[in-house]
Amino acid sequence: MNESTAMQYNRAKTWQIMLWPANTTINNLMYVLIMFTSYIAVGGYGLGVAMAGVIMTYSRIFDGITDPIIAILTDRLDTKYGKIRIVMVTGFTIQILAVISLFVWGVGQGMLFFIIMYMVYFIGSTMSGIATNTGNTVLTNDPRQRPTIYRWAMTYTTILGASAGFFLSNILFSKHGGITNAALQELTIAIVVVSVVLEILAFIAISEKDKPENFPKKASGKRINYKDAWHLIRHNRGLQVLIIAGSSDKLAQQAAGQAAILTIIFGIIIGHYEFMGIFKLIDVIPTLLVLFYATHMAGKNGTKKTLIKWTTISMSFAVAVIVFMVLIDPTQISVAAVPTVIFVILVSGFHACMIATAACTQAMIPDVADYELEKSGTYMPGTVSAVYAFLDKTISSFGATIVAVSIASIGYVAVQPQPGDPSTLGVFWIGMFLWMGLPIIGYILSLIALKFYPLDKEKMVEVQQNNWKYREAADAAAKASKKISG
Repeated sequence: MNESTAMQYNRAKTWQIMLWPANTTINNLMYVLIMFTSYIAVGGYGLGVAMAGVIMTYSRIFDGITDPIIAILTDRLDTKYGKIRIVMVTGFTIQILAVISLFVWGVGQGMLFFIIMYMVYFIGSTMSGIATNTGNTVLTNDPRQRPTIYRWAMTYTTILGASAGFFLSNILFSKHGGITNAALQELTIAIVVVSVVLEILAFIAISEKDKPENFPKKASGKRINYKDAWHLIRHNRGLQVLIIAGSSDKLAQQAAGQAAILTIIFGIIIGHYEFMGIFKLIDVIPTLLVLFYATHMAGKNGTKKTLIKWTTISMSFAVAVIVFMVLIDPTQISVAAVPTVIFVILVSGFHACMIATAACTQAMIPDVADYELEKSGTYMPGTVSAVYAFLDKTISSFGATIVAVSIASIGYVAVQPQPGDPSTLGVFWIGMFLWMGLPIIGYILSLIALKFYPLDKEKMVEVQQNNWKYREAADAAAKASKKISG
């Protein structure tokens, strides 16, 4: 089978591949802010730590429920202007209004206001996510190009995420005397401004591809409905495996990435919170090097093979970090040269591999959408991504609860961990378990699930070849019908 057949692939221009991932970056950048929701809930709305964790968990489940509802409406949307830009701009507008309300306008308004605005944010986030995954599928179906979309998405996320972390820990933390409401409000405004610029770039990049002819109709001619979503869950093995592999990793990442855990690691166990911002900047270089290499290998050898490789390496780094932290005095990190260098190498290695695995996992979503088109003749990239997101978010939402219950068990019931708090044995082991222990468990589950993933490199070439023939036949039939009616 000729993989290089010119008409087989719908390719994108280089600048489109580079700019479109700005839309993915918005959600990831917003997540930097959402990680501090528990802080604003406790310090700005008067909620308890455990209550904030429970609210965040159930809000994430609500977020998951809205995914298939909005996605099916999106896949049914049919306008002469396409659909992606309409959905992405609407979702983005809702997002920025919600985060400004949560962190700036609404502080002190009470629990009900907090819950409502937090759920409104997730409606906007869902719409942005569906637009992103639909755009990722439409932009290109070339197996060599597709992983590069996630290369640039993770590149922007890594750089801007590190910059946001440095801005908070080394500038706002000193300026406001802690992780205060005022510090988080200033961070919010900065993130919103950057996000507006990213939205404009993504809008320009997807405009050429956001056309009705790039969204083929169902083979039956009927509109996409909830039966299609249910059929997807029951019969698409690629999606089933992706849900297990992706959600187990996401659960661990959600827990490990919570602001409270990073505060425990850098501000309490290591005892130097400002070092987190410096480390994040250092971390950018190895992360980008591994990311570019991993996405290159995914285009060359297939996403499945690449994901298995980097999941294994990432798990090895996580084990090494725990052993290292047990054997040394953590307070010497950032003070003495040798433990600092070893810490940077191990944790940067882990983080770089984690970003690589995340890029590979996300690259599988459009592959699964194309696989469904081949299997059933139904093209529904929004629904595919939403069904995955629904189950993924439902499972991973418990990350906030795991963190809240865990830190409450070591005494943080009414307040969140703050830099400079005493480092006890309980604090150390809870920090290690949530920071590196949960990712290890998630990676083990991923490796088991990926043994059953059907979409290796050879299978995806076959899928795209069959889909190309399907589209060619559908176009020929449409032209013949138009000629007869004319």
